[in-house]
Amino acid sequence: MMIIDSHVHIWLRDHLPDVMVRMYLEPLAALKELMDWEVDTDLAWPEYTVDAEKILETMDAGPVDMAVALPIDFNLVEPARIDIFEYNTWAFETCAPYPDRLIPFIGVDPQRGEAALKMLDHFTSKYNARGVKLYPSTGWFPNEERINAFYDRVDDLGLTIITHSGAAWGSLEEKFTEPKYWSTVLERYPDIKIILAHLGGKWRPQTFELCQKYPNCYTDCSALQGWLPSNPETALSRLKEVGEKVPDKACFGSDFPLFELSYATSSWVHFVKTQPWADENIKAKLLGENMQKVLGI
Repeated sequence: MMIIDSHVHIWLRDHLPDVMVRMYLEPLAALKELMDWEVDTDLAWPEYTVDAEKILETMDAGPVDMAVALPIDFNLVEPARIDIFEYNTWAFETCAPYPDRLIPFIGVDPQRGEAALKMLDHFTSKYNARGVKLYPSTGWFPNEERINAFYDRVDDLGLTIITHSGAAWGSLEEKFTEPKYWSTVLERYPDIKIILAHLGGKWRPQTFELCQKYPNCYTDCSALQGWLPSNPETALSRLKEVGEKVPDKACFGSDFPLFELSYATSSWVHFVKTQPWADENIKAKLLGENMQKVLGI
């Protein structure tokens, strides 16, 4: 069985603003009453570069055969120390020595307009990029007309979209992340495969409905391990939902490195493989077969 992680972040210290790190730590801090840890959101991680070596070490412990490495463009929300083009270049160059293990996507905000289109062209032509990571909670609805030129280029280049959906914190706005706003895009661009991350969070029914309706709609279970180890029944029940409602459309994801403090990726892989949420055929689909279908590998 080939295990593919659809959702691994690749961060560069000088790109991710401190305020965004604190934003990511907020939900972890909220769980401190349930877990034996302390998270200080007033202090950013002293070093939060996540490079290929760290990702590969975690994958080997899984074990995970391949992973999609996702840069994120937050620069229009909070300025960073380097620009988004340099950050993406670092991500692709960092992953380049490991083509059989790491699949980097482009991280760019469609609100950049023509600059975003040029980035899609550059990283696809130079590095054969396979997809793009989007984060609507930076300030745009997926069904806005102003984003259509971006989708047109994604369609022309044959790229896959992985988009954040569900909860947002800090300077990001949750109102933009409801899965339902992708229905227009899914219908208009039937050749673009779109992965709605995190099962859509609290909007899971919307995600399941879209996955059932549109052949090009998928989801992933990244961040679901946030319920572990304090509430394994919730994680288990949501995996059962996946197995019952969208067995051919859900992919494994870890959201690495965000949950390593509470529940390591290797433990998450073990949980998914061994818990009684579905039969072995459906587990195999989640753990790699569905993502192989998305990526055409």
